[in-house]
Amino acid sequence: MIGRAFVFINFKQAAHLGHIGWGFKLDGYDRYLFGSTDHLIHHEMHDLMAWLRYASVPVGADVDYWSQEGTLSTMMDIMKSGNHIRYHHYKAFPVQNAKPKDAMQAAAASGAGGWHVLQNNCVHQTYNLLNTYGAELPEPPPLIRGIGLIPRVWFNNVKGELGELRPPSTPGL
Repeated sequence: MIGRAFVFINFKQAAHLGHIGWGFKLDGYDRYLFGSTDHLIHHEMHDLMAWLRYASVPVGADVDYWSQEGTLSTMMDIMKSGNHIRYHHYKAFPVQNAKPKDAMQAAAASGAGGWHVLQNNCVHQTYNLLNTYGAELPEPPPLIRGIGLIPRVWFNNVKGELGELRPPSTPGL
């Protein structure tokens, strides 16, 4: 099956380092699975201990994972204005020999797989999920070259057709 994958970005999240979401075409006509591990802030900004706990979430704990199935139009509408992080742009690209069933399992696993700022963040999770789907993406770099872990930087290195969902300057994001 020839598939299609999407990498979404919100440029304002994580102190303007960005946040990544994902989407991919399922078997059949105009069906997509899309979502993210939003890992939202649920603590006071001045709480240092909460920030330390926030940096590493254990496997099985809540990481604000969500996913949804819908048409291409539904996916685009929800990614730009849904009840979660709202995304500004995306990159779309074809995937030869797509494996949607494997990617669906990888998506469910990412929701239960914890989160870590340097080893299992939104870049790693999106890379692993879409790599399982069959996409060719830039591999998240090792910590020694950690700038590539920054979602903005990683997104810029993804090859694909750039699309805009909403301008980053939109109020309320």
